[in-house]
Amino acid sequence: MIKTKKSIRSSKGPEDGTRILITRYVPRYIKKEEQKDHWDKWLVDLSPSRALHKKYKGGKITWDVFAQMFRDEIRNNEKSMELCRQLTKESLNKNITLLCFEDDEYICHRSLVREICEQMRN
Repeated sequence: MIKTKKSIRSSKGPEDGTRILITRYVPRYIKKEEQKDHWDKWLVDLSPSRALHKKYKGGKITWDVFAQMFRDEIRNNEKSMELCRQLTKESLNKNITLLCFEDDEYICHRSLVREICEQMRN
């Protein structure tokens, strides 16, 4: 199962399974030696491009526009799609928790990555 309810600031729990950070940037407030306590893998290729992130965070595009542009970025990037295929396969046998900075999973790209992975399963 792919989970998206937790942000990078959420406590680690046994139900999380493999915790995967999918941000473009490493959180500044987490020291390098503490990173292993917060996530197991960091997959930058499942994050929005710098340009798309800047447009959304700068208020130049809405969430709906961001979501569509992000889906297009992922689907048009073979490395990103391969990572989605791997996550989909791994999630059949264990829990995977996707992590980002946003607290609300519904306005975060991690929910979009989960959606893409779920579509691959069908």
